[in-house]
Amino acid sequence: MTGSDHRAYARLQRDDAAPERHLADRLQTLLSLATNIESPLVRDMKPSIALALKWKFDYLAKRLESPFELERDVTYWVDVFRMLERLGEERWFALAEGAPPANVWDRTARAFDVGWTTTTRGERFRASLEIARERLEQILGMLGGREWVRGKQILDSGCGPGRYVEILRTLSPARIVAFDQGPRLVEVVRDRFSGDPIVKVLRGTCEALAFPDEAFDLVISNGVLHHTQSDLRTMITDHARTLRRGGAMFIMLVGKGGLELKIWKFLRAFLSDVPVDAMLGRFGDSISPLRLQGVVDHMYGEYQETDRTDFETWCRPLFSRIERVPGVAGLDVTPELYPDDTYFTPRFGCGHLRYLCFK
Repeated sequence: MTGSDHRAYARLQRDDAAPERHLADRLQTLLSLATNIESPLVRDMKPSIALALKWKFDYLAKRLESPFELERDVTYWVDVFRMLERLGEERWFALAEGAPPANVWDRTARAFDVGWTTTTRGERFRASLEIARERLEQILGMLGGREWVRGKQILDSGCGPGRYVEILRTLSPARIVAFDQGPRLVEVVRDRFSGDPIVKVLRGTCEALAFPDEAFDLVISNGVLHHTQSDLRTMITDHARTLRRGGAMFIMLVGKGGLELKIWKFLRAFLSDVPVDAMLGRFGDSISPLRLQGVVDHMYGEYQETDRTDFETWCRPLFSRIERVPGVAGLDVTPELYPDDTYFTPRFGCGHLRYLCFK
């Protein structure tokens, strides 16, 4: 008898590999069926199906229930699409070829340009601002408080609608430089901060920074680098180059592994013939703009995944120290926020990478 054999009620290790494979197979079956039926009717159905599947996954996560329960929903839609395939052959509805799929990275860039300008228009910007405020308060707390910002030079790399800029400019920094690549978005953000002399808004890409060495005290890269096709390690090194000694960089990237990223990838392929404009037009007035931002991000934004160990290995030579940012409950996905979720790893892999890196 070994040391623990007498413990009849000791917890057994759960094997999640088989249900994960089953769910992945069902998703692939659904994708194949959906791809084979080229029809305006089916394209009109896809946004609602995508939203239902994504929200069911999120609902299970909120309740700490098994993510593999999603297989029942996917199986239902597999059956529906098999029916549609047969009815299409019988000409119950019109069949028509769709447009050829766009390059996924071009599609990503356009989705954010359209998505951010739509979901943060007018008063919607204020709603989105509260999410940024909670996250920024946590980061500033780790830096020593709001006073830390006073007199600092700040870079917001991939600023989106300027949520972090809006908050930071009230804390008396010396200068904030913000940029994004979307032409519509840059125009909106320039308009938003046109009366503030300490804010400079540029159009540019995070893939190659046009700033001198050691130009900034704080660099923010919040969920941006992973939406490009460039080498992540090279981009992190380039951002670190612009940081002064004693400065800090906040970076957020998606991690690696887990069903969530597989489902996002499935949804992007599933919606490949549904333009982001059609998705936003369908739901723009009926669901929360904050949820619409998630739709744009996850269903239209391509991702590079990053293993946590690899990320930390890349950062150690660049910074004097790196600290994990736990994230905000209800907003973020990190192991620190889900200590009681026994499905965390199969659900989210290593979780989102949220770090403060000190030069």
